[in-house]
Amino acid sequence: MTDTSPQNSSTSIDQSSHYILNREYFTECFNESADTTISLKTYRQAILLGILACVFFALETEAYIAWFLLALGAVELLSIRYKRGWWVARQMLSRRAGSRVNVRVDEQGIYTDSSHHQQSILWDDISEIKRTEKGFIVIHKGGTNYLSRNGLDEYFLALLNEKSSAIT
Repeated sequence: MTDTSPQNSSTSIDQSSHYILNREYFTECFNESADTTISLKTYRQAILLGILACVFFALETEAYIAWFLLALGAVELLSIRYKRGWWVARQMLSRRAGSRVNVRVDEQGIYTDSSHHQQSILWDDISEIKRTEKGFIVIHKGGTNYLSRNGLDEYFLALLNEKSSAIT
């Protein structure tokens, strides 16, 4: 599943690998990087929709609006309850599902390339690299990305560990 080979081992550090964006990979990404804490803030939108539905029911205006808002609140509650399954299903329905993503790491940064998207994250742009049980969460100026340890060789992992220690 993963190819790891030095591109130019004589002068610079350069490792490459690839991932297939399948259900297992998406599930690992969610499990390792998503915030799954449940608090009142999590339910804020569902509560607001429920209150608005009650107001429309009390005003005895159009019942359709009240039922619609109540249904939206119920869908929001279901999306909280089934957050992981909902997210993984959306990823599996995207055009990127099943595609191959090439990952390359060198002295300048981390580069990803697929048929749908290309991204380069320079080491200078990375503010933090968090180590997780199964990978790395890379926080940078453009957002957050997850890199799985699965299939990466020891040299690649050592380079990421070295860079994460230097950044932190």
